[in-house]
Amino acid sequence: MKSNPETLKQHNVEYTATRFNVHKFMEEITEKKIIFQVIKMLDSLFIYINDKDQPYFNDLSLAMKNRYDNSAIGTSLIGNFTEDISKTVACRISKKVNKSVYLSYNIEQDRLLIPLIEKRLYEEIKTNPNKF
Repeated sequence: MKSNPETLKQHNVEYTATRFNVHKFMEEITEKKIIFQVIKMLDSLFIYINDKDQPYFNDLSLAMKNRYDNSAIGTSLIGNFTEDISKTVACRISKKVNKSVYLSYNIEQDRLLIPLIEKRLYEEIKTNPNKF
């Protein structure tokens, strides 16, 4: 099907700025370089946490506020369904920022490292609330 030049002139295409904002920061925690990437969307966040130089995506959880009380509910979408660290952290973040949170936590399960990573994320939320 050929496009008619007259038809193309009738349709004006307007470009708008994206509503997604990307925020990236790094921190060395217990001698590991932890990479955080946050994509802020209209009513939700996508948070990617990794400790490797190459992007690695083996985990994804979703958490959102429960409309009936002040708690958050979560589920694992991708990854090890027997470990609920990602889901638990996503629920706590969702409750704190009052938004739905997609969390991809791509770090080996280290019970000592998890609270430190979460603490650093909360510091960033407090320091740069407009990025969340």
